[in-house]
Amino acid sequence: MRAFEAFIPVPKETGVIMVIEKQFGPQGAQDWAKITGGLANIVKCTFGTGALYKEDVLKGKVAAFKTAGINPMVGGTLTEVAVMSQQKLDLGKLEAYLQYAKELGFTYVEFSDGSIYIPDDKRRDIIQRCSRVGINVISEVGKKDPKKDALITLEQRIALMKADLESGAEMVIIEAREAGKGLGVISKTGEVDFTMLDQIMNTVGLDKTMVEAPDKGQQQALYMKYGPKVNVGNIQPQDVLSTAALRSGLRGDTIKSLRLDDWKAYHQSVNAPDIY
Repeated sequence: MRAFEAFIPVPKETGVIMVIEKQFGPQGAQDWAKITGGLANIVKCTFGTGALYKEDVLKGKVAAFKTAGINPMVGGTLTEVAVMSQQKLDLGKLEAYLQYAKELGFTYVEFSDGSIYIPDDKRRDIIQRCSRVGINVISEVGKKDPKKDALITLEQRIALMKADLESGAEMVIIEAREAGKGLGVISKTGEVDFTMLDQIMNTVGLDKTMVEAPDKGQQQALYMKYGPKVNVGNIQPQDVLSTAALRSGLRGDTIKSLRLDDWKAYHQSVNAPDIY
């Protein structure tokens, strides 16, 4: 039972919180997951860090996440290196990499081409190969180099997202990196470009789009605009509770916008000043 459940309602239908993680061993993962289980949905071994752990350590932390109901995901950069290492897109060898990830306990793989070039017609093959192995795919659209990312038009971004979903991706991430500035729908100063994002949401769908939003101001803006069902990514492990509090209207920043009916009813009942 959730603490204060009898007194404080929280949204039951919420979007995904995807965490990027590069710090836990098995015990640390277990302790963290006890607190964030039910709030964090996916935890990504970010960058290419999955290749740096001893196998038994990686298995241990992945198992800790799964026990708490949090899906472990292989990072997109590691998958890009695996693709690049095979040369000429040897999908048979790539499938062996995916099978190994599954054996380690990963339930998701992030597919991206943020740092390398992958022909658009090969994206479908790779996504379908992931599904064939029995591992869920979340793809990502965008480049890690701001100059290259700026060359992708909104129409191209939407077309790639729709194509990935048709190929079997469960969801598509809009690239923003860990810094959360100057890529995708995030401006150089860190603000969300809602003119662009609204078009993506209207075409691709709120439930099929994830926005990398590592900054608290970005998360707040997204929840206030789209409500608790928006999917956010690149959340740091220590920020999961504060992010979940934002989407639940449990922080002063969102209490009015996300609990508006209660806000109005309460202030009317106590004859609050007009400023409220």
